[in-house]
Formats: sequence, C-alpha cells, structure tokens
Amino acid sequence: MIKHLPFLVLTLFFLSCEKDDICIEGSENTNRVTIGFVNYKSRIQTGISLSYIKGINNDSILSEGFSGDYLKLPLKVNSNQTRYILEHDKIKDTLKIFHQTNHLYLNRSCGFKSNFVIKSETEIIKESGWIREVSIEKDSIFNEENTNIFIYY
Repeated sequence: MIKHLPFLVLTLFFLSCEKDDICIEGSENTNRVTIGFVNYKSRIQTGISLSYIKGINNDSILSEGFSGDYLKLPLKVNSNQTRYILEHDKIKDTLKIFHQTNHLYLNRSCGFKSNFVIKSETEIIKESGWIREVSIEKDSIFNEENTNIFIYY
C-alpha cells in the first residue's frame, strides 16, 4: 500500500484540479500592436532596418538591430499612452501611441488579457526625423495578425 501512495496522491491531486486551475501554454494573452513600414514616395510596403527600438520609461532596449516588414510592440496596460524611440540611419524619432485598454478576465489561473483600441491622437515627435507620416489602419487590437499602424518613411 505504501508503494502506491505517491501514485494515489498524484492521481487525487490531478482529479481535484478544476479546469480553471491550469493555464495552458499557448492560451490567449495580451496582444501587441503590429506596425508596418511603407516607402513614402512609392507608397509600397517595404522592409526597414532600425538600429534600435527603446520604450520610453523603460530601462531596457527592446531590440538592437531590427530588420523586417512588420514590427510587433507591446503597449502599456496601466497607461493610456505608450512611447517608443525608433532609430533609423542614426536619426531618432519618437512614436507616441495613444490607446484605450480593455481588460478581459480569462480565468483564475491565466488571469487577465488586455485588448487595446488605438486613438487618433497617435503621433510622431521629431525635430528632423526619418518618419514622414503615421496612419492608423485598424484601431482595435484583438489579435496580432492585422497591421494596426503604418509608418511612412
């Protein structure tokens, strides 16, 4: 009987767990904003190389050396704006994204997920920057498959 005690305890443990007690890997989580890059003159979506991407009021650099067509960045869930410094060809621009956060309770184990709605006040802050224009393509962020913002450079 003592030999089977660990097996019995483990079996009872798993049987006592409710569905809410386990957050399955790959389950829903807070989505990031998807940013696409467009050549300003040709109006054709193209890839870009950025020296680095840094969140303002964030001590760490998110990415050193980004290259690609799409960029996915997290938004702050406890604020109505998120700012990033984007450096291209040694020129820095600040992208200021205004957003509304909608929290959604998933379950006891997974906690909350946040969805966002991008507001039209989203802007770039520059002195002589590389970003020419920012346009909001899709203002609601409920998944990461759709491009939300286009940066024209």
